[in-house]
Amino acid sequence: MANNTNKQRLLTAADIYADDNFPYFKNDIERIKYMKKAYGNMSIAKSFSIFYGVEVSQEIKQNKAINSVQTIELGKIYSGVVKSFDKDGILFNMPGVKDEIISKENFNDCAASINAYLASHNNKLLFEVREHKNNKYIVSVISAYYKQWTNTINKAIQHEQGINIHIDSLVKGGYICHTDITPLCQLTGKKYTHSVFIPGSHIVLNIEHDFEKWIGQDVTIVPQKFVEFRRDIKTGLVENSLVGSRKKVLQILGMNNIHEIYNKWLLASSDERVKYVPEVFDGVVTGIINSSNKTGIFVELNDKYITGLMPIDAIDLLDYKPGDPIRVKIAEFETQEGKDPFIFNKKGQLLKCNVRPVFELA
Repeated sequence: MANNTNKQRLLTAADIYADDNFPYFKNDIERIKYMKKAYGNMSIAKSFSIFYGVEVSQEIKQNKAINSVQTIELGKIYSGVVKSFDKDGILFNMPGVKDEIISKENFNDCAASINAYLASHNNKLLFEVREHKNNKYIVSVISAYYKQWTNTINKAIQHEQGINIHIDSLVKGGYICHTDITPLCQLTGKKYTHSVFIPGSHIVLNIEHDFEKWIGQDVTIVPQKFVEFRRDIKTGLVENSLVGSRKKVLQILGMNNIHEIYNKWLLASSDERVKYVPEVFDGVVTGIINSSNKTGIFVELNDKYITGLMPIDAIDLLDYKPGDPIRVKIAEFETQEGKDPFIFNKKGQLLKCNVRPVFELA
């Protein structure tokens, strides 16, 4: 590179291109290095103004779309303005991105839905960057909206929130189900679904005897995790399934019901002025225990999703069997030693229950 006699002044176009026969820099690599170091911390509008000696309006200087350079990374999801949408695909515009951004996915059979979606979303779509070649970014709209859905499901897993699913069939070990991939359905107007599996032991709170009755039902589950469902050996493509639990939903409902009943019981037992008539609950026998420590029957309260023990003498155990209806009331609550009865988060949401009811015949 030629010597710079005035190191305090930034080089401009007039310096660098003063004489085409004798360029200021030996090659483009040197030129790019200098430009990055000298102008790299400026906005595009300011650097353009100084380098070319042209006054730029205040409006352009303050325009973030002009004065930002967007770096696109493979595998990341971005939002872009749709420049064109036809049978050949979707072409995107993004501020600060010079290379062409294109989705080659075929949306011809749902073009009306796509256009309606664009009209209500500022003409923008999400896309995932899949590859970069020949100055083009090849992106996938479908993959972006699928990942948007999986992010929602992962939040539901983290916070133990329920989702709605449809039970299709009973197989060995549990149920094959499906749920809508809502973002894709909203975008295309078509039916996109995801495979869901419910283990047979997670369809009810305790024990189910009639597994067939759940086929065709719409239920709420708490999603647990994504697992590999099937793999195409030839292509290497993997289809995932979402594992979920209806039992977990019932446990959460039961936990909140216990909290409500516990507070009523606690108020009555701690304040003599409160007249309390024990509530009678309809339930069903779910099991029997006969050990050196405990003898009794387990009872699940109907529509309360609460299971507790009703102590009885061993000699009377033969009078009860699983499935028998029974009417009970709360005798007391047992709290795990050294623990608070209920644990809440900072938002007041009930996270864990450390008490269980002890029943007696009503």
